[in-house]
Amino acid sequence: LQAYFQDTWSHEKSDGSRWDFNAGVRGHWWSWNQQLVGGPRARLAYTSPEDTLGQSTVWRLAGGVYYQPPFYREMRYLDGSVNPDIRAQQAIHAVLGMDRIFMMYGRPFKLVGELYYKDLNQLIPYEIENVRMRYYAENNSNGYATGLDVMLNGEFIEGVQSWMRASIMKTAEDLIDDGYWQPLNSDGEYIIQGFTLNNTPVDSVRIETGFIPRQTDQRFNMSLLFQDEMPGDDRYKVLVSLFFGTGLPFGPPSFERHRDILRTPPYRRVDIGFSRELFESEKEESKRETTGFISLEIFNILGIRNTINHTWIEDVNGRLYAISNFLTDRRVNLKIGFSF
Repeated sequence: LQAYFQDTWSHEKSDGSRWDFNAGVRGHWWSWNQQLVGGPRARLAYTSPEDTLGQSTVWRLAGGVYYQPPFYREMRYLDGSVNPDIRAQQAIHAVLGMDRIFMMYGRPFKLVGELYYKDLNQLIPYEIENVRMRYYAENNSNGYATGLDVMLNGEFIEGVQSWMRASIMKTAEDLIDDGYWQPLNSDGEYIIQGFTLNNTPVDSVRIETGFIPRQTDQRFNMSLLFQDEMPGDDRYKVLVSLFFGTGLPFGPPSFERHRDILRTPPYRRVDIGFSRELFESEKEESKRETTGFISLEIFNILGIRNTINHTWIEDVNGRLYAISNFLTDRRVNLKIGFSF
């Protein structure tokens, strides 16, 4: 059962600037665990007056308390049983955003940016096994996510849209019950299977892990799409896209979250595509427009081997080794299409 209330307020000044305020509250009752959750959220926006070129800026400040009841897979323990006492995950958001419309090369462009911080509570930790997500079915973690997103789009080439985007993010969590005992040998060294020669424990020390990266902790991500037309003949088009992202956390399949602190190699890909319009019929009042095109696309033209996951191999000493599995290195796609 859900209930939501919302109200808005707007005020436009004589110079063309505008204030907008939106606030509301949402409540949610879940009969499975008899939990009632809810919280307020609000958004304040200021739109600056347009200048002589029609340029303006919108500043936004938003925040709220949000709850996400778990899905069925999040309620299941690793052995398949269901936790009847699972609770909704909570997030407290604070977002500062900006939309800027401006003129460049005599054409309109739009710059969008957001700076955010999210305080995360009652999280349900999970691990990634190959490409499957395995949940712990316990609200035994708290964390945060903070970052900056910037996107610019417009007509770098007249009549053709292009864009580029960059993101910086850090997200981490602290499991309340992930501390562990590290055995020590008679030399006072940590016993590490497959490395230390003296593996006879004589003592141990308690280690509290603290904050560790969440599985989505990709510190930097950048993408770009650029389109162009052949001068004098706009039937011929070319598209270039570029993607780059730093590595994501991973660890051995032991279901010990404190060990998931390794990083995959960065993701890198460059695509290129060429297309030509074959024909375009005259549009009549009683008929639809008929068009046709042919395109050649080359994905990952540089043939970069990007890691998707790992296969773990154990040696006779119990030491685990991660063997990378890769995505397709290069693919060529020829496409012919018609629209009636």
